[in-house]
Amino acid sequence: MKQTLFLILMIFSLNHSYGQKLFKFIEDHNLEKVKQIVEKGEDVNMIKENGYSPIFSSCARGYKDIAEYLISKGANVNAKLNNGLTPLHAVAQNGNFDIATILLDNGAKLNIKDDHGWTALRFAARNGRTDLVKLFVEHGSEIDVKASDKATPLANAAGQGHVEIVKYLLEKGANVNNQDKDNDTPVMYTAYKGRIETLKILLQYNPDLTLKNNDKKTALDLAKDHGQPEIEKMIKEAM
Repeated sequence: MKQTLFLILMIFSLNHSYGQKLFKFIEDHNLEKVKQIVEKGEDVNMIKENGYSPIFSSCARGYKDIAEYLISKGANVNAKLNNGLTPLHAVAQNGNFDIATILLDNGAKLNIKDDHGWTALRFAARNGRTDLVKLFVEHGSEIDVKASDKATPLANAAGQGHVEIVKYLLEKGANVNNQDKDNDTPVMYTAYKGRIETLKILLQYNPDLTLKNNDKKTALDLAKDHGQPEIEKMIKEAM
């Protein structure tokens, strides 16, 4: 699944009426102008098309100074786009640890899901952001949270080959045998993608290698089908 903030950030066609200047100043990363217009009474929680808010704009762009200022003026850190994405989802995608910390310190909710059921943890796990994964888990993010595809953050990390994240999530109790909507397991993700180092970690947690997906394939079958001889060997030795 691909979620792209770039489609969300289509604000370049803004008209420059007074009500839209705040967004333009954020786009330009002009903190002083942002302060000026807010001090004149501009609503920091104004919403434009798609549910787009000033705090989301600043977080998605990685503008820590503007995000901090907007929060100090009462910006809603849990403001959602129409597709359910929050500022925390945005920083989980762009990897801004500092802004993530600020959001959490100011009441951002970790287990909010977007329209696909993704939490901030899942974005961080998919994108290989070990620092954010640890931050989110330490602040109470649900480790085995399932999205609409029934997959968990562990599956994303395993499929992308993010070894440290896989290791960390398993240490924190992630379910090594979770099956998604296709009944694929994290081991199956590694099998057809050839993620050798990730598989090594998963095998340490005694996954059920007899599980089959909706195509009646085991992880071993998938390794064979996708031409992964080293993966095939590792799975056979673990059985």
